Amino acid sequence: MALLDELKADQLAARKANARLKADLLTTLIGEAGQITTEEFKRGVTKVTDDKVVATLAKFVKSTKQTLENLATERARRLQTGGDASKVDERITAAEAELAVLSAYGPKQMSSAQLREVIDAFRANTPGANVGMIMAHLKANFAGQYDGKAASALAKD
Repeated sequence: MALLDELKADQLAARKANARLKADLLTTLIGEAGQITTEEFKRGVTKVTDDKVVATLAKFVKSTKQTLENLATERARRLQTGGDASKVDERITAAEAELAVLSAYGPKQMSSAQLREVIDAFRANTPGANVGMIMAHLKANFAGQYDGKAASALAKD
């Protein structure tokens, strides 16, 4: 089953189970992943591939992680000033739930150690490899399976 079809089936099941957060999140994800841009259409793309769905999923995961970082900062600021952080805690809980839903569909993420091994192996096989070459290798062979910021930092070491 294609990933987009799996998302649609799970979205329908979530709606039937009245799981609003999951249903709404999957609806948004399906809508964005299912869009074919004008540029893609001109190149003859008429179907949504799993690669595009995974890329959209990765974008959602990255955005949700950024939201969690921002909320953690906001929570710390409110606690420092003696304010009420209960609303922020609710938003953190919701963002964590979204992240859990999204993580169930994406490819397994490489750990820092695995990423380090891949980068070291590439450097061993490609003398004189620079950061750009390493990142291109990762993108071509492990798209959606690693954190770009972490990979870039490791590639610069």
